[in-house]
Amino acid sequence: MADNINVKKIEESLNLVKSKESKIFVLTQDSKGNPKASIAYNYNLVKSLVNEGYNAFILHENNDYKLTDSQNGEWMSISEWLGEEYSSLPHACVSSGELSVGPSDVLIVPELFGHVMEQTKNMACTKVVLCQSYDYIFEMLQPGVQWLNYGYTHVITTSEISKEYILSIFPNMTISVIPPAISTVFNKSEKPGTPLVAIHTREPRDTMKIVKTFYARYPQFKWVTFRDMRGMSVENFAETLQDVAVAVWVDDISGFGTFPLECMKSGVPVIGKIPNLKPEWLAEENGFWTYEFNQIVDVINAYMKTWLEDSVPSELFEKMDITVSDYTYENQDEKIKSFTEKLMEDKIEELENAINKLTVNEEN
Repeated sequence: MADNINVKKIEESLNLVKSKESKIFVLTQDSKGNPKASIAYNYNLVKSLVNEGYNAFILHENNDYKLTDSQNGEWMSISEWLGEEYSSLPHACVSSGELSVGPSDVLIVPELFGHVMEQTKNMACTKVVLCQSYDYIFEMLQPGVQWLNYGYTHVITTSEISKEYILSIFPNMTISVIPPAISTVFNKSEKPGTPLVAIHTREPRDTMKIVKTFYARYPQFKWVTFRDMRGMSVENFAETLQDVAVAVWVDDISGFGTFPLECMKSGVPVIGKIPNLKPEWLAEENGFWTYEFNQIVDVINAYMKTWLEDSVPSELFEKMDITVSDYTYENQDEKIKSFTEKLMEDKIEELENAINKLTVNEEN
C-alpha cells in the first residue's frame, strides 16, 4: 500500500515535469537598487525560460526586495533598469511562507548563497549552482564542504575558464557554460566620440586611484573627463557609451566581464587589466590589455594621443566586432533551452526509474 501511494506521488511529479508545470526558481540577490550584471543575467535566464513555456520565477529572500519596489525614488525598479518586459516576470519570496518546492521542481542558487545550499540540502528537488563569480565559491561554505554535500549536482557558469576552475576543485559536478548576452540597446554612434573616458571597476577606490593618478601624471590632459559607469539603467549606460572615446575596465575576480563587450558593441575601445582568470573572449588584438594596474594610466595617455591624431587602427574595431558577435540573445536562449531540456530529460528518467523500482517491489 505504501509503495502504491509513493508511486502516485512520483507519477504526479512526472506529469508536472512533462507538462512544464514544475517550477524553476532562480534565487536572486537583493542589490538594494544597485544595478548589477549578475542580477541582469538572472532576469534574462528567467525571461528565456518563461518564453520557452517553463514555470520559472525570480526568487528573493525578503518581501522588501528593492529591485521590484521603487520607494520614494530611492531604489531603481526593474522596469527603470532593464525595461518593462522584465518587470512583469513572475517573482516569489522565501520569507512569505508561501514557497513550496517538490520533487518535480528545480532550484537554482548563486554560488554566494552557501548558507541557502545548507538550508535546502534535504529538499527533494533538482538543485543547480549558478556560478558567475568563482571568487565567491567558498564565501559561505564550511571548510571541507562541497556543493555535492548539499545535493547540488549541476552548475551553470558563464565561461570555459570558469568551468575549468570549478572542475579543478569540484571534479564531480555536471557543468554547463551559458555566456551572457549583450543587450541590443548597445549600438555604435555615427557621431565622433568626445574626450570622455568611461570607467568601470569592481572597487570604487580603484576608479579614484586611476583618475587621480592620471591627472597627476599627465596634467596636459586635464580637459579629459572620466565618467563612472555605476548605477545606471541599461539605456542610460548605452547612451553614455555612444559619447566616449575609450573605456577602462578593472575587475580582477570577474568570471566573464560584460562591460568590455558592451563597449565593443558600442564601438568603444577598451583599456583593461587582465583578470585572474582570463576569459576566452579577451585577445591581444581586441583591446589594450595589461597585467599591471599601475600601467593603466600610461595606456590611457598613449591612447588619447593616438585618438587625437585620429590614428586608432581600423583593425582594432574589426576585431571588436568579431569578438562581440557571438554574445547574442539568440545564442544565450539556445544554450538555456538545451541545458533545461537535458535537465528535464534526466529528471524524467530519474522519476520513471523510481516508479519502476517501486512497482517491481510491490509485485514481489
